[in-house]
Amino acid sequence: MRKFPSIHQFRHVVESVTSRATYCGTNAAGEALYDASRLKPTLTFKGTVKLHGTNAGVEFRPETGEFFAQSRENVLSVKEDNYGFCAWTLTVRPMLKSVFSAMQAVACCGGILPSDIASLHAYGEWCGQGINGKTGIGQLSNRWVLFGFLVTLTSGDEHWLSASEVSVQTRANGLPADSNVFFITDFPQWEVTVDFNHPELALDLLEDMTLAIEKECPVALAMGAEGIGEGLVWTCEDAQWGRYVFKTKGARHKGTRNKRLVDVAPEVIAGQKAFVDAVLTDSRLEQGFELLRARHGKVTEDHIGDFLKWVGLDVLKEEQDTLEASGLDRKQVMGQVNRSAKAWLVPRLARV
Repeated sequence: MRKFPSIHQFRHVVESVTSRATYCGTNAAGEALYDASRLKPTLTFKGTVKLHGTNAGVEFRPETGEFFAQSRENVLSVKEDNYGFCAWTLTVRPMLKSVFSAMQAVACCGGILPSDIASLHAYGEWCGQGINGKTGIGQLSNRWVLFGFLVTLTSGDEHWLSASEVSVQTRANGLPADSNVFFITDFPQWEVTVDFNHPELALDLLEDMTLAIEKECPVALAMGAEGIGEGLVWTCEDAQWGRYVFKTKGARHKGTRNKRLVDVAPEVIAGQKAFVDAVLTDSRLEQGFELLRARHGKVTEDHIGDFLKWVGLDVLKEEQDTLEASGLDRKQVMGQVNRSAKAWLVPRLARV
């Protein structure tokens, strides 16, 4: 199984690009040296709508012809499913073959030999009624909206394919109109150019576009439903600088309460309680709860440890830099995160 990688914040991409652009070697002790005066690049990012459902992928192994459905964390089976995604894939094998044939064709056009392909991974959002009914896309019947295509070679190397190219090739292969399979690049897209010498100049535009998505999801609207959206995913594929991806979420979907929706550096939060209040939003806690519900069907006291582990890891994944910038003690803060998350969960268990 190859998990779909986590998507970070804009500030994390700013840090990564800045670090790479200013790196100038190591000293005698092997410590990295940076030159802040070095010019940083200007990169263009394409934005696609971030849908609020559950991460769902399929892996195909050409040598054996095997298919494997997966959630973000686990290989799925009909008995241990993720909102019925695995069961659904068993009914649409011809469609899956069409997607993976398209991926192979796109990979070969890019110079990859069929004999060098170990596996193909198609990632998307499984969304619709019963998965998340709070957004526009959640008003519709269940459907798979694809956004990521990865080729793993026998050498272990990995190559991301163009989503738009895979979409065009799949439809050329004859994707059935009633397949309930869509491609995120078939819907409205956005573009922003970021000068990493002055990344703050992009903030207002990123926020405005994200708030517009939150107000009305254009993907749901195109499919005949109305309702709020979650945000945008921004991807840069640059020949020199490589691949960078970040997300921007609306205020109702952010995992952390920040002064701004998007920023270029971690916010300094004054005090342990303020940090815990900032990172334990209903959005983050609800996401953890829904992941457990998808995995176990019903969340009970037996799953409290799993819930706290997920919340803690998610907080550190997204807010480790905020924790450090604020000068807070990690052990003390994470202890309070656990206590507060448990206090949120226990009353909820009594209601389900």
